[in-house]
Amino acid sequence: MSTQPIEHKGYSYTYSKPRKTQEDVDFPLGPEQSKKRQETTVAAPASARDRIQALLDDIPLKGNNKLSFQDVKEYRDSLERDWDARVAGDLAGLGVNMSIKFRLTHDPSSGQVVASADHPDKGKIDQYFVSNSEVADDFKDVLKLGKLVDAAERRLSPQEMETELAPAAMAWWFDSNTDTATLFSGGGVVFGMGSSAYKGLDMHV
Repeated sequence: MSTQPIEHKGYSYTYSKPRKTQEDVDFPLGPEQSKKRQETTVAAPASARDRIQALLDDIPLKGNNKLSFQDVKEYRDSLERDWDARVAGDLAGLGVNMSIKFRLTHDPSSGQVVASADHPDKGKIDQYFVSNSEVADDFKDVLKLGKLVDAAERRLSPQEMETELAPAAMAWWFDSNTDTATLFSGGGVVFGMGSSAYKGLDMHV
């Protein structure tokens, strides 16, 4: 089961060249990126970088205490599969009609994960996430990690995805190359029976 970004039309990241650290990697800039680097020098708040590093800290490090961008992607995919299997089983056990696709959304203003209003078992689904806060937290992490992976895949070549960095340096790279306002702005997925419970990250929420 895999989550793939819904079309990116109308959605874009604001990229800037990451400031170089001792453990950072200097990825090449194209002409437009180089121009943008000179014109855009606004740094994201340090707290955003701290929040990104908190996400990365859950990912097992390699023997050299570093991560690659591909490691982030694989960890996110694994977290998604485990979450998907647990939630599908739990909801079915609660009597939720799983033959009906429904939207799950995280609203950062309320902190809640809720189902779309058109599902007849919305009350059961919403209460499940209230009663299982760790499952709701994992959902939020899957969304945020998905946005990080999407940013890396947009910005880096397949070879650069294998680049290994210390977690602090990687957090700095993501902070400089991701629109952190959208990273923590919530999001949702369409959940339902079929070849995959996930039908795609909704980056527009």
